[in-house]
Parts: sequence; C-alpha cells; structure tokens
Amino acid sequence: MNRDILIVGGGIFGASIAYALARRGLGERVLLLERQQLAGAATSRAAALVTLVRDKSHFIPLVQETRRAIEAMRADFSEDVGLRQVGALYASSTAGAAELDRLAASCGEFGIVSEKLTPDEAIRHSPWLNPAAFDTAVLFPQEAYVEPYLLSTAYSRSAAHLGVRIRLAADVRRICCANDRVSGVELRSGEVLPAAIVINAAGAWAGLLSAELGVPLPMAPVRSQYWITEPDAIFPRQGPIVLLPEIRAYARPEIGALLFGIRESRPAVADPRLLPADLSGFVFDPSDPDGWENLADGAEQLRRYFPAIDRLGIAHYITGPSNYTPDGNLVVGAVDRIAGLFIAAGCNGAGIAVSGGVGRLIAEQITGQACFVDAAPHRVERHGLFDPFAPEFLNLCAAARSRKTSG
Repeated sequence: MNRDILIVGGGIFGASIAYALARRGLGERVLLLERQQLAGAATSRAAALVTLVRDKSHFIPLVQETRRAIEAMRADFSEDVGLRQVGALYASSTAGAAELDRLAASCGEFGIVSEKLTPDEAIRHSPWLNPAAFDTAVLFPQEAYVEPYLLSTAYSRSAAHLGVRIRLAADVRRICCANDRVSGVELRSGEVLPAAIVINAAGAWAGLLSAELGVPLPMAPVRSQYWITEPDAIFPRQGPIVLLPEIRAYARPEIGALLFGIRESRPAVADPRLLPADLSGFVFDPSDPDGWENLADGAEQLRRYFPAIDRLGIAHYITGPSNYTPDGNLVVGAVDRIAGLFIAAGCNGAGIAVSGGVGRLIAEQITGQACFVDAAPHRVERHGLFDPFAPEFLNLCAAARSRKTSG
C-alpha cells in the first residue's frame, strides 16, 4: 500500500499521532519521518508531568486520553512507560486558598478527586516542605508523571506493531504543495516523497516549515528548565508532585532526589530560525548557560518553601525549548488554506501530558470523525497573518510561560 500519510517529526506529538492513526486502521498508509533519533530533541528533556489538573479545563480531556492510551499500550503491547501515580500536592497561602478551591471544584466536574490538607498533613507527604510557608494545601491523588522517552518510544513501537513505517535520517527541507493542496515533502537529500496528507509535528522547528507556505504558527520556543538535587533522605521516593502556584514552581521525585523547576518572570525565548538541529550544545542565554543566575533569582522565594535548598547540591541541570503560544492553547488541526496539511505543535509545556489527546484529535480530523473535544481553541490560523519571528511576538509567547501555575 502507498505510504500517502507523512508525519514530519518523531517526537512526542509525531509518535502519538502515528499510534492514533494506526489504531484506526491506517497504519499501512503512515510513514513517520525523523531526521535524527526518535524523541531525541525536546521530548527527552521534559519533566513529564501527566497531570490532569490544569489552568485551562479544556486541556483535561486531552490528558485523560493520554492516560487511556498509556493503559491501552500496556494491555495490547506490554509497554511500560514508567508511569508513577504519586498524586500532586498544591500548597498556597491564605490569599491563594480561594483559587485552590476553585481549581478543585472545576476539576471535580471531570471526576478528578481532591482532598484538603492542613500544612502538617501536607508535610507527611512531602517532608522537605516548610509548613510555615503555606496555610492551605490540596492533594489530587490521581496525578502522575512518566519517563518521557519511554512514553514517546512506546507510541512509536505500538504504531509500528500496527503497520506504521518509521524512517530515520530523513531531514525534511520543505513541505510541497500544488494548487492549494499538499503534495508531499522534499528531503534535504533532494528526494521527494509524494503524499495526500502531511502532518507537521516538527516541534520547535515546525514553524519554519509552515512559514515557507505562508502559514505562520502562533508559537515560539521558550526556555524550559529544571534542576535535580543530589539524593537525600528528606525526599520520599513515592512522594507526590508538588506545585507552588504563588511562586510558579513545581517539583517531583527523582530516584531519591528532587526534580524542581521555577517559571521565571521573564523567560528566555529564541528565534526558531536560530535553533540548531542538534540541541545538545544549544543555550538560550549565553550569559547564563547553566541556569545558575536564573536559579539565584528565584531562590529567595523557593527557600521559604524548600529551606534545604541551601545545603543540598545540584546534580543536574536540564533545559530545552518548549513551544508557547500567546493564548496558552495548542496549535493543532487542519490548515484551512492548504488541503491535506495538518499541524501538531505549540505544546505550552504540556506536550507529554496532552500527547494522547493530540494524537486522537488529529486522527479524528483526518478520518472525518467527530472530534472528541472542541478543536476551536487550538485552531492553527486563529491569529491570522502575522510575523512569527518579530521580537514583539516572541516576547508574547515567553510571557505565556511566566503566567502558567498548574502542571
């Protein structure tokens, strides 16, 4: 059978779309193209919270679909993605109590369970927290995290079991169109691969491929970063994810240590045209390549909640690009002006969590099924025509990351 459905990009979105299409019987038509290694760019650098609790409630069904996909791959192909359902603890001052109550009530409408805790009850779950730093806490016991590389490669392997073909070292130079319809892709080698459907899931580089077609994507690569402490007895291995909305910080267990991140007030953003194909040596801010200055800026607020930070060593610093949009929604769906072209990008730091939902949403649009969620908030061309590389636009995308308080 002709491989007439091409997916550009072997990260979390490309892999999940391949799996969703294959589950709908289209596996023999799908060719997944990756220029380097599967899940080798931003996906493998993710903190990988698969949290249901979201600032935007319309993201919740997307995350629920990811959890269903994880279970289906486990049942059908014995895939273990390192899912750890440890719960999530939100801690806040009295000033933030009403917002936590609102969040719990909103999530309760989706069947997400929550339990109010006193500070003393909270530190039984997370002994590293300072109980004097917060007045109220809410525990969401269904929350989880995964190993991002394992989840992405599980999607790919499951898709391959169902007929999808995967081709590495396939560097797509451009998406080809004729008469307002997609016709395939051209590789940097000069080879042209014909197709009736092309899905641009190229992550931080997706905007470059689409801009050449006159379709600017409303997103920009913003620095996502986290630190991992040295192991210490104060960190329970099965402790919960912790979110501190008032200082825009989060943490989760990491093999006897603590993985934590701070969403800075002025995140670094990159012009996507300057991103290298290999992110291993790329830094967003050459003046602070290891994130120490940024960590120091947030240390005073973090220290209130996490006093042990002053005595613990930092074992690892991880950074990579996460595509943020000005309105915080995804960039997912069909391109109106070019038949057969679909986009899956703009993860807003939630790519791992929403991956199963994005895969299903794209697969339903391609097969003409009714979408299981309202796709309108994520419409590709919702911002019309604009310059996606203008500094003013890049800064709008960076500001969206600074406003994020949930997982």
